[in-house]
Amino acid sequence: MNVIGRPTSARPDALPRLIRLGKGLREAILATMAYVARATGTEPGQDEIAAVLKSWFTLDEVTNQIGYLRKQRGDRDALPAETALDRLSFRINLAAAPARNTLARAGFFIRPVAEGLVLIRRHANSVLGAPPSDDEIARSLRSSFIQSELKNQIVHARKSAIRPA
Repeated sequence: MNVIGRPTSARPDALPRLIRLGKGLREAILATMAYVARATGTEPGQDEIAAVLKSWFTLDEVTNQIGYLRKQRGDRDALPAETALDRLSFRINLAAAPARNTLARAGFFIRPVAEGLVLIRRHANSVLGAPPSDDEIARSLRSSFIQSELKNQIVHARKSAIRPA
């Protein structure tokens, strides 16, 4: 893990219980949570997001998306530069906030989410020959195809959990 808390370690067990992701990854995961909430009516928890990030299908599809984005590089894909406004500190009233995903909205994610991102980075490195940057992972997670597939996996997992054994 590097100084600002991004999951870059090759060992997921080296990560703390809660981590603070970089702006791009944080916004990509929050966008996925919002998309799933709009599509299904129920916002996914961090544990659901972590489970789909670790699935083989997600590892493969995100890696394919990263490869595609590397071929399509251009200024239109560039993320806006961080401004002074992005670094402003803020106060969050956790007592008055909705209980679900309060920590995620504040920028803190559970360890399994970070482990999923480490697995994506490792898989992409082995397939593409070079590890993806946080921005590449974030751009791939923000793609409509990937968000739709993550939503489908969450819906499937929810339906499977409801069925009697």
